[in-house]
Amino acid sequence: MYGRIVEPIRVAEAVAASAAFPLLLPAVQRTYTFECRGRTQRQRVALTDGGVYDNLGLSVLESGRDRAFTDHVYPVDYVIASDAGRQEPGESNARVLPFRLMRSFDITYRGTQDGTRARLHNSAGPGQFRGVVHAYLGQKDDKLPMAAPGLVPLERVNGYPTNFKAMKDEDLGAVTTRGEQLTRLLLHHYTPALLG
Repeated sequence: MYGRIVEPIRVAEAVAASAAFPLLLPAVQRTYTFECRGRTQRQRVALTDGGVYDNLGLSVLESGRDRAFTDHVYPVDYVIASDAGRQEPGESNARVLPFRLMRSFDITYRGTQDGTRARLHNSAGPGQFRGVVHAYLGQKDDKLPMAAPGLVPLERVNGYPTNFKAMKDEDLGAVTTRGEQLTRLLLHHYTPALLG
């Protein structure tokens, strides 16, 4: 049945579920009361990192969603997406089976994410979104729509590992500064009306 969760959800539960990545950390098990079409039902669910399916979290914003099938339909004029993904180097060390399997997964996963990005950008137009800004940390500097003086270069942040270690202050500064610089630059270029 599923539907809309009736009980309040604590932010800490959402954070814990977001960290639950299959094969590494177990899913968070919870029982919620769901309301759908005037009926309620308690169901146990396993919550895991949304990135397993939709790392950008944009599927709930896609145009054309129907309230007959989901409560998660929102009127949206502009989408501003911040994507901390990195640029793939293009080379592979996948010579033995375990690494080849991981590489196959990465390629499939990246293809799914690219499809989500394409749908997002194709939704900017008449009858859909008034504007879309997708600030992608791994954006190639030479592909930006305009010059960006003082931009933290891609090479400075692209190789940063995804792990559970605390970030050094200078690395955190580089990642967040580049993200903010890209967002401001793309807002200025694609949706200047939002800046006032």
